Amino acid sequence: MKEYRYHDIINQLSKKGSVPGITTMCRLLECLGHPEKELNIIHIAGTNGKGSTLAFLSSILVTSGYQVGRYISPTIHCYEERFQINGSYMDPDSLEKYFTKIEEVSKQMEAAGQAGPTIFEAETAIALLYFRDHKVDYALIETGMGGLEDATNAINNQMLTLIASISEDHKAILGDTVEKIAAQKAGIIKENTPVILAKNIPSVKEVIKNVCLSKNAPYMEAEEGLGKVESSATGNTFVWKKAEYIMQLAGSHQVDNAATALLAAEQLRLLGASEITEKTMWEGIRNTVWPGRLELLLREPPFYLDGAHNPDGARKLADFLEKHFTNKRIVYIMGVLGDKEYDIMLSMLMPLCEKAYVFTPNNARGLQAERLAASMAIYGKPVQVCENVNMAVESALKENKEADCFVLCGSLSFIEEFRASWPGCIPME
Repeated sequence: MKEYRYHDIINQLSKKGSVPGITTMCRLLECLGHPEKELNIIHIAGTNGKGSTLAFLSSILVTSGYQVGRYISPTIHCYEERFQINGSYMDPDSLEKYFTKIEEVSKQMEAAGQAGPTIFEAETAIALLYFRDHKVDYALIETGMGGLEDATNAINNQMLTLIASISEDHKAILGDTVEKIAAQKAGIIKENTPVILAKNIPSVKEVIKNVCLSKNAPYMEAEEGLGKVESSATGNTFVWKKAEYIMQLAGSHQVDNAATALLAAEQLRLLGASEITEKTMWEGIRNTVWPGRLELLLREPPFYLDGAHNPDGARKLADFLEKHFTNKRIVYIMGVLGDKEYDIMLSMLMPLCEKAYVFTPNNARGLQAERLAASMAIYGKPVQVCENVNMAVESALKENKEADCFVLCGSLSFIEEFRASWPGCIPME
């Protein structure tokens, strides 16, 4: 069996933690010959909905016959998922090649008295190299956190900028109001580059509009084209610019993400993507899947997997449950990260549940299950502490035969562990 060194390189880079700012990233891209300059890039920032929006847009582009690179963070299946072309993950040989290259350049930078890249900076550079080498038609790039100080903001040649839903998260770093956070996200907006904004509150819109005005960037709102929306527990039907669309993704908030992707596709067609048609837009939306976001794993009884990990995500999950499972027996299986506003999340979710099973995510930032259970105690619902996610799922299903709905939620961090070990929950076609 072939041995790879890239795991060791990843571990070494990870020890550097996270360093805000784009200075090191700019130097790294210069050392690598600016691979981003050879790509047609769509750049997205936002608190929630970035991944879903790009999942819809990627599906439309692939359906239209294009080669599409996607750089995703965080991932839920495996490390390689970060780097995708038309849905296929990067292979180990390529990871070895690119990480070895990054290691060489990092040593050169440090020898010259410059800071070497962090793991996120290295991954961003690798994604750009990989997409350039494979000559993708479009590269869809997600910010990691924020925008202005995010490593991906070293890219200054995107052809389209998308801003997803913005709400309060990472307040210690991005700002203590949603307007300050929006200003950070708006940092990815570039001179004369079209900007598409997803549905947001008026104060966020104002921030984005002002930045667009200052940079002479054309500004568009995706929700302006939306018409009638019909939601069910398994998907949505909606009208956008007089055409009716069907999607598999549950949750009415996904309609806003789909509308953002549709407007992006329309703009890309104006910018030269002539293979995009009304048919490929319709089929792209219909065929989109995005694991871990109100994903229906079992139908009888319904078992949802949702990675909501901040107050806005919890509110959207609560809205979905309240709409489709009113006065039903809902059982939560939950693990959260300690640096998230889980008390606010619980205030939205706990009133809806009958019982909860909690566990500590296998993550350095994972909140101890006992602390989560203590925070839940004020809601007067039974809470059971479990050793890990899989034992929590097993106990919940075994002990609640009369439940109407199960929801595994609280974070994206445990999904890979769950997928690897729980054979009972198979994604439905």
